[in-house]
Amino acid sequence: MSLNVSIVTPYAKVWEGEAEYLSFRTPFGEMGFLPQRAPIVAQLAVDVIEIKSKGERLLFAVHGGYILNTREKTLIVADAAERPEDIDIHRAEERVKRAEEILKVERDARKRARANAKMQRHLLRIRVYKEHTQTEHK
Repeated sequence: MSLNVSIVTPYAKVWEGEAEYLSFRTPFGEMGFLPQRAPIVAQLAVDVIEIKSKGERLLFAVHGGYILNTREKTLIVADAAERPEDIDIHRAEERVKRAEEILKVERDARKRARANAKMQRHLLRIRVYKEHTQTEHK
């Protein structure tokens, strides 16, 4: 028995397949699903989703959204979800530096919050990319 998982965004279906295990973070902490888990709906944090499928470890950078689990299907609806191979690591690193520069000089609370949120998303991209490349080389 396995989980039937779909990850969708407003723009595309990012991944669909069978999984033995799924882990993710909510605003209240980390959770994991095994097959035949009780139904649940949960909000997703901006963090990594890890899927174990056919002996492979898949990582996705997920930028918020929701997860719905029924006995038949697990649906992840995210604002954005990126596979490591789709991440432009150099662009993400440049954007982190830019956000850090903005945070050093910006006094407006809203602009600081926006820059901090952007920086967190780019740091997540970097983390997912690096975890994936380290796993590939083992």
